[in-house]
Amino acid sequence: MLALALTTSSLAGATSAFAGASQVADPPSPTERVNAITSAKSALLADSAALRASDKDSFTLESAVTGTRGLQYLSYARTYAGLPVYGGGVVVATDESGAVVNTVASGQQTKINVSTTPKVAAEAAAVTARTKVAEVESVATPVLSVHATTTKPRLAWEVVVTGVNAEKFPTTQHVYVDAQNGRIIDAWDEVRAASGHGYYNGQVTIDTAATSMTDPTRSGISCGGQNGSAYTGTDSNWGNGQGTNLETACVDALYGAQKQWDMLRSWLNRNGINGSGRGYPSRVGLAQVNAFWNGQYANFGRSQDGQRQVTPMDVVAHEFGHGIFQFTPGGSGSGNEAGGLNESTGDIFGALTEAYAQNASDPADYLVGEEVNLVGSGPIRNMYNPAALSHPNCYTSAIPRTEVHAAAGPQNHWFYLLAEGSNPGGGKPSSPICTGGPASVTGIGIQKAGQIFMGTLNLKTQPWTHARARVASLNAAKSLFPGSCTEFNTVKAAWLAVQVPQQSGEPTCTQGDDAFSMELAPPSGSVTPGQSSTTTVRTTVTSGSAQSITLRVGSLPAGVNASFNPQTITAGQTSTLTVTTSANSPQGTHSITVTADGTAVDRTANYTLQIGPGSENDFSVSVSPTSASVEAGQSATTVLSTVVTSGQAQNVALTAANVPAGVSVSFNPQTISSGQSSTVTISTTGDVTPNTYAITLNADGASADHSASFSLTVSGDGGETTWATWTPYTAGQTVTYQGVSYRCLQSHTSLPGWEPPNVPALWQRV
Repeated sequence: MLALALTTSSLAGATSAFAGASQVADPPSPTERVNAITSAKSALLADSAALRASDKDSFTLESAVTGTRGLQYLSYARTYAGLPVYGGGVVVATDESGAVVNTVASGQQTKINVSTTPKVAAEAAAVTARTKVAEVESVATPVLSVHATTTKPRLAWEVVVTGVNAEKFPTTQHVYVDAQNGRIIDAWDEVRAASGHGYYNGQVTIDTAATSMTDPTRSGISCGGQNGSAYTGTDSNWGNGQGTNLETACVDALYGAQKQWDMLRSWLNRNGINGSGRGYPSRVGLAQVNAFWNGQYANFGRSQDGQRQVTPMDVVAHEFGHGIFQFTPGGSGSGNEAGGLNESTGDIFGALTEAYAQNASDPADYLVGEEVNLVGSGPIRNMYNPAALSHPNCYTSAIPRTEVHAAAGPQNHWFYLLAEGSNPGGGKPSSPICTGGPASVTGIGIQKAGQIFMGTLNLKTQPWTHARARVASLNAAKSLFPGSCTEFNTVKAAWLAVQVPQQSGEPTCTQGDDAFSMELAPPSGSVTPGQSSTTTVRTTVTSGSAQSITLRVGSLPAGVNASFNPQTITAGQTSTLTVTTSANSPQGTHSITVTADGTAVDRTANYTLQIGPGSENDFSVSVSPTSASVEAGQSATTVLSTVVTSGQAQNVALTAANVPAGVSVSFNPQTISSGQSSTVTISTTGDVTPNTYAITLNADGASADHSASFSLTVSGDGGETTWATWTPYTAGQTVTYQGVSYRCLQSHTSLPGWEPPNVPALWQRV
């Protein structure tokens, strides 16, 4: 039996107004969110064959976010026999009322049927995974999982290795080692590198605290130096406008991050970088000709001539665009094709942010990094003609093997054609069309293009490819602009113009298609056994002509009957649904699927029937990320999220337990309502003992209590400590083992069998 668990969700949305467009939809009401979750549950069960689900599969709700025009996107993680499945995620999209509007999307290609008993030990997998990183700083405890992004799912150890790559850049590699033969299956890197008085943006207004470069209204947004602390001052007059001044660089970084945040809210109805109201810090002063996103913050270096910091608006928005890619379904992904799409995502969000900001000092231009002139060669990438910088304009079979920054070319080119067209005029550059494409493409405007692209990311699954992006973008266009085929057809033409062809099973659109929407009012009812409950089925013509609709319900609990009056209606009319129970009907909460079977399209909605006493108020809790590594004296942050699983929302007080000496935990806010989130800051002192600690985060509700675990790894000299396995050690640190002192010769994470006397390459007796 396919199992479904609803455990974690980000129930956040944002309200604002589009610049020059209609009002952004309000966040869904609790009833609309419950309808969406119920619809998704029904869709997962109904589409289990298409999802390649086995009887050992379970699906857990990870997040539920609101998109443009009120669309809801519910992302589910898959487990197989209790093991996490990489590549098995599922996304269900619904309309604002909670009715499913898209085919359920999953990247998994084959039903899983693997042994869950590994032949390769975790320690051996960790040793193999270390080979992916030139200079290893830490190795996380391997996690047994199923790797399912290829046609043959395999049991694997996921090992996270942090360190420095061969090019001396930071890297955090997620390495999948086959648990049966010990070979590396796959690997992907969390770190995404990019080649008051701002230097780039001029005299600007930014939001900061009175004496700290911390945004007081956008959670998580701040800027400072390489130690991770925000810059402080005696007033809020920041920077001197000079290209080498780091406080000035932070003015530009904050300006870009804040404009991107506002664009996401106003144009795309996204609440922060992670979709649930959180942004991330910027660091400046990196001693490299580079900038990168490492999964937790963006780090910015300098130009090759040392005269400018790498903080123009499009580069800042590019780096946090990697964060958006990471915090949409499917995560960051693996392989060069997903990597190229990720790089392109950063470029697209840079272009969107420039267009939204309308800053005369940095006008929108679809060039990337042209103002920083990173290595003295002008722009880093060109979106309207990637080939101008020797990057591919068109998709070919070589793209999955192309370096990721160059591989951004086809999707960048697609986005420009979608937004501006092939010959936009008005001073905007023309854009070439690849062989076999349409004669021309007429753009729909950057705002609509951005809405479609955000909707595409909200449907992302692993493995993420150009072919999957094409199908998802067509589904997004059809959902966002019902009754119109203009946007849909432009999306399609732009993909053909970059040589991404039609895919099997992709949607179609016919102008003026007959369509309707359906809702239940009220969407739920409560009765004692033997009583009846009624609701009104309302239909509305959304395009074309009214069509005949036959109403029916799905499976019913024992002793429950349902009837419609009338059972057949014309779109635009209503019907009364009466649900009658018997004295023996099972008590509890039941979901009844109502189907409106039209002559052209079908719609479904769910009616929640409570028989007998209502459910107790309850909620679930989760944290993201679930772990962090810091040097002694530094701090880490995570977000604790809650979701109502039954009954009503309740007050929840947050506390921490199992906190070691030298570590403190704070919550902002400390008390929330279930369904809300809190930012958790874990701070360490300089003398905390290096080790890995499991900290318990408690959520104490009025009628239920829950907790989640956060793993904190602390490294540093920390004095002389007792050697232990799975512990990061740094060169020069001393430990004791069986009463003898040893000095670490090379930074590493200890593994079983690596006791100091046994590994002379790592330890020297002192």
